[in-house]
Amino acid sequence: MKTVPMLDAEDAKKLVEAAIAASASLGIPQNIAVVDAAGALLAFHRMDGAKPFTCDFAIAKAKTAAGLQASTAKLAEVALPGQRGFGLNSLSGGTVAILGGGEPVIMAGVVVGAVGISSGTVHEDTAIARRAIQDFEAQTPATGPFE
Repeated sequence: MKTVPMLDAEDAKKLVEAAIAASASLGIPQNIAVVDAAGALLAFHRMDGAKPFTCDFAIAKAKTAAGLQASTAKLAEVALPGQRGFGLNSLSGGTVAILGGGEPVIMAGVVVGAVGISSGTVHEDTAIARRAIQDFEAQTPATGPFE
């Protein structure tokens, strides 16, 4: 049997707090989703002023980044017409998100979950997701199954 490391509720809380701080520093209220390695939702936070319609986008971005173990910004590039991933967004009943803002959380080379950010531009969403993960990694030593 294989043991798979995943984010837990405490990790999700830290990631949400890091994303809130990153969003606030840019003055862009966001919808923030955190999932574990299997894509199960661990946490969701909607900042005051975030666009309500994009709540589901944040969750879809996080699930896509975890499930495909890739940045949704990178997936957007390969899903353009004529590229090798064209049509990727139509898979799984259209639940695959190919908008920037979904980033996998990788510890010791293993995807342990993902963050999804949505309400700004795709560039803002991506920058906030990446900064949240960077801040989380800085405060989270790789211990236990990540050694």
